Amino acid sequence: MKNFQRLFLLFFSLTFILSGCDPDKDKDQPVPPSSLTANAGPDQNVQTGQTVTLDGNGSKDSESKTFTYAWAFSRKPNGSNATLNNAATATPTFVPDLPGNYELELTIGNSTGSHKDKVLIKATASVTAIILNHITVKTVLEDRIADPNLPDYLVNSSIGVKAELTLKPGVTIAFAEDAQFLVDEGGTIMAKGEANKKIRFTGKQDQKGYWAGIIIYSNSSANEFNYTEIFNAGSTGLIDAVKTAMVVSEDARVTIKNTEIAKSNGYGLYLREGSILYGFAANKFDNNAAAPIVLTAENVPKLDAATLFTANHGIKAIEVKRSTIQETSEVVWQALQNGFPYRLAGFISVNSGWKLSPGLNIEVVQNNSIDIGDGYINAVGTADKQITITGVDQTAGSWDGIIIYSRNSMNKMEYVNIKYAGGEPLTSNVKSSIALSSAAALQIKNSNISFSGGYGIHVYGDEPTLNPDAATTNQFTSNALNAIFYNR
Repeated sequence: MKNFQRLFLLFFSLTFILSGCDPDKDKDQPVPPSSLTANAGPDQNVQTGQTVTLDGNGSKDSESKTFTYAWAFSRKPNGSNATLNNAATATPTFVPDLPGNYELELTIGNSTGSHKDKVLIKATASVTAIILNHITVKTVLEDRIADPNLPDYLVNSSIGVKAELTLKPGVTIAFAEDAQFLVDEGGTIMAKGEANKKIRFTGKQDQKGYWAGIIIYSNSSANEFNYTEIFNAGSTGLIDAVKTAMVVSEDARVTIKNTEIAKSNGYGLYLREGSILYGFAANKFDNNAAAPIVLTAENVPKLDAATLFTANHGIKAIEVKRSTIQETSEVVWQALQNGFPYRLAGFISVNSGWKLSPGLNIEVVQNNSIDIGDGYINAVGTADKQITITGVDQTAGSWDGIIIYSRNSMNKMEYVNIKYAGGEPLTSNVKSSIALSSAAALQIKNSNISFSGGYGIHVYGDEPTLNPDAATTNQFTSNALNAIFYNR
């Protein structure tokens, strides 16, 4: 009997050892199903009549397998006839027709299983827009309607802001045809939105140039547009009969940041001479019938490289009106994003330091010139970021050129392209792209002067100073006359 028990135990032990060493054992086990996780998106607070978009894009399969979507109402207010559109997609929509709670269930599934999640949509009764009139007392406008496509306030005729006006994030104001919005001398506007709750000024109809625009007369340093949208303005002329989405008058102050100005039937922004651009950063200008901005030279240094100027404008340049660069310190013009150019629409006189940043582009309208008087021009680019000063009309001699009177040692040009100048004589009845008058000085290297209607450089008199190697360290191509003319 004992021998039998020993044999049994030995047989059992051998069986256990052999089964534990079976290399095919794991292959016989069932493969666990993939892990599906449904995500019906965040709860939402909306108003009746507002289109609600659900979002199941956060759903996933741990093994990256495809799966199907199936949405359904699990609860809605009694009597509601709301229905789902595109219920088999990640982002179906519906319109709540009654106030109350709408609960929806998302089911995702594939061959390995399914998983569910729910989302709650709370709908309150919709409200109608309030009609705004003149603002004569301190006023705060609240975001009243959740749908950003619906206006919180209506302006049925031109109104003025004569007191402090604050717009909360998310506010939308819709203007009647040709209506103006004036911030008067005694008023202040503070329109400070947020990245995901912008403040919008638009027309009652989504039509380019539907309403007139915004006029800023106020000199308050608190005037600010931040995370705002100004759409569909420029229907009629504002100050100076200029069509524009916004005009800032002389002595008026404003800060514009993170703001989009689009679909104006004229300019996007008009800064009159003497206006004060208090702050300007990270804006966007798109699809305006004229230039995105028209201004004088005094406000150009406020423009920043982070602001986006798209190519969808009637004038594809920042328009700089006839003006003088005259400051106590050096004035710097920044290169704009994507090489967007400045267009000199009139004569520019420089009586202080004028520095052009690498990569900057300037175009000059026909028959105009740049006059470096008591100041200097310091245009130093790089091989990768050259500075270009060219004509709007790209024909030889379309603009007159640059004349330098100052002997300042800061007059330097390097990696600069000067094209299509040499139209009318700059001095001594001689046509040239660059002219050095009596006691002027210039150092120019690694630059290219081309398509001049006369000489490349004209040195007039015995006193001007031009670096001796100017003829060999620069390129002169397709000019009507010689590279350099020493007129002594």
